[in-house]
Amino acid sequence: MAYKMVLVGGTTNCYIVYNQEMLKGFIVDPGADSARILAEVDKLNVDIEAILLTHAHGDHVSALNRVRDALDVEVYMHEDELENFRHQDPNFIAMMGGEVPDRDPDVLLKDKDVIELDCGKVEVLLTPGHTPGSACYKYDDLLLSGDTLFQGSIGRTDFPGGDLRAMMRSLDRLSKLDDNLRVLSGHGPETSIGIEKRINPYMRQVL
Repeated sequence: MAYKMVLVGGTTNCYIVYNQEMLKGFIVDPGADSARILAEVDKLNVDIEAILLTHAHGDHVSALNRVRDALDVEVYMHEDELENFRHQDPNFIAMMGGEVPDRDPDVLLKDKDVIELDCGKVEVLLTPGHTPGSACYKYDDLLLSGDTLFQGSIGRTDFPGGDLRAMMRSLDRLSKLDDNLRVLSGHGPETSIGIEKRINPYMRQVL
């Protein structure tokens, strides 16, 4: 499996994740700069099957309308995140150079759902804390962690809907995954579960 990280809006990681042999895959968190995301899809010559949202903050969804319309694919998000999705700050979205989402995600997910795509199976892990419906997606040896887990840190829990206790429970869940699982965060560089268990002060609290 392979991925291309596209830095959008200056600080947010959007991912194009794909099966190298089939050249089929999905996009995670089109947060801004829709033209750049679509240009990378064309460059990779990947057939995009779906768009997955880890959570609904504006810096992760402001390019959703244009990317979804251009690719004509379904959007997936955890059901517990729907209220956040529907109450975007239009000023923040405009600052990101995007648009408020014009319709709900097509598929609302539950914890432990498996998304069946041609490129492979994607497992859904509900990991609240940063937001009520934050989710991570496990695809082969990759974990798309959104703003739940970063290299050496975690997503903020002081925004509306944030919950530090819920975050710690989510980190406890992630700590039980394979140490070799590569973690692709919503912000910052790639890491792994094993590395975070050694260096991340929040993750170390749940071991």
